[in-house]
Amino acid sequence: MEKNSNCNWVCIDFGTCNTTAAIQIDGKPHVVTYGNTQFFPTIACVLPNREIQVCQNAEPLRQKMPESFKQEFKLNIADQIDLNGVQYVDIIREILKFVKGCAQIENNNQVCDAVILTIPAIYTESDRRIDVMRQAASEAGFRDIEFLSESQAAAQHYAYISGTKNTGISLIYDLGGGTFDPALLDMSNAKEPKLIGNESGVKCGGQFFDAAIYKYIFNEFQKTERPLSREDRLDDYAACRRLKEALSIHEKASQFFSNGQTFTLGRETFNGLILDKIALTLKACDSTIQTAGSKWTDIRQILFVGGSTAIPLIREMLERHLISHNAQNVKIIRNETGTKGAYDHNFATCLGGISSKIIPPPPPPEPIAKIYSNGVTYQLKEGNNTFGRSDDMDFQFNDPAMSRKHFVIAVTKDAYGKWSYTLTTCSETKATILNNMEPLDLQNYPISRKSALLQDGWTIRAGRTTFQFKK
Repeated sequence: MEKNSNCNWVCIDFGTCNTTAAIQIDGKPHVVTYGNTQFFPTIACVLPNREIQVCQNAEPLRQKMPESFKQEFKLNIADQIDLNGVQYVDIIREILKFVKGCAQIENNNQVCDAVILTIPAIYTESDRRIDVMRQAASEAGFRDIEFLSESQAAAQHYAYISGTKNTGISLIYDLGGGTFDPALLDMSNAKEPKLIGNESGVKCGGQFFDAAIYKYIFNEFQKTERPLSREDRLDDYAACRRLKEALSIHEKASQFFSNGQTFTLGRETFNGLILDKIALTLKACDSTIQTAGSKWTDIRQILFVGGSTAIPLIREMLERHLISHNAQNVKIIRNETGTKGAYDHNFATCLGGISSKIIPPPPPPEPIAKIYSNGVTYQLKEGNNTFGRSDDMDFQFNDPAMSRKHFVIAVTKDAYGKWSYTLTTCSETKATILNNMEPLDLQNYPISRKSALLQDGWTIRAGRTTFQFKK
């Protein structure tokens, strides 16, 4: 992607359940926060006066105005809706404006006027949903708008932090809140990962795991005298989500539910509830790899993307799957420290997108070379540097065997900031000797060259004085 140094870029990963964003600060990727959280709920509530509340501001209205509340609409934004006269493009505009405002605050109140929007790899250039997002971004105040596939962005994040030039073929295991989107990328050129296979829209993710827990616990409480009330389902769903997160660490976890009762769930039971869903992700990976004409053994690493990859069962089933395909040497990466920080599975997409806009700082100016002779250092300058016995030479030497003006070194800089050094002999009677073997002579050897482009470490002899050229 072309880098525009005149813009302040923000990368926004517009997700099914949560949206994340990243900017660059001091030349490094930085996740945008709101308060104490790094996630923006992808939700909206449209008030009767057409005012749109989004993200954290919409949360309190989830139960108060359920008929005007929208969530999990990422894949449907090209559809027509009738919600108090508001369309999806209006909702997305407000979400992007909300994130844009937070990004600008963290960017020291500098305007973020350019955006990279990450999209599922399955989207084609003619996908209507891209048009909707482009219009919404324009109305949100972005003057430069670019799109990047989510899988390529995640791969670029890994390439950025690892600093490796060739990381081979990588499988992106992207398990979000509502969909699973695997992708296969050739990262032989780490700066430009090449998409070679993908699938999208597999119905699996955090919300399905929460729903499976809720259904199980709801049925269990139905057998008691204190069943759960459907009116309190949102609160109970939140308790189920906390159970899920705790079971990524502990074998058992307990939560308090709306009926006043505590429920304890074991990891083994939880695994049984989601086993079929995880199997769908492995099937989708098989299809992605096969369609691309590859094999599991061709893959060098699997990059986990998304918070749901914390569930231990996912790694366990994937490891068994790799063994069954004789690919047990494939690395599974959820967290890894590289030369430029740590791989972050939660924010790999937005961090990878913004890293594509980070322009490396210019290297320090190349110093001009020096000349050494008899323990003395002579610093060359830009332009002509004259050597000889005469008083008007830049560098004067008391050597009777040296001519009054013996040689000159012209120091010039090219368009890339590189210095070059051209030595030209000036003596009419005495040669200038390079590397003790080649004479540069104006008269005695007509066929010899008079000038030479100096190389690091070369020696120069004028009269009885020997010099060494060092960059």
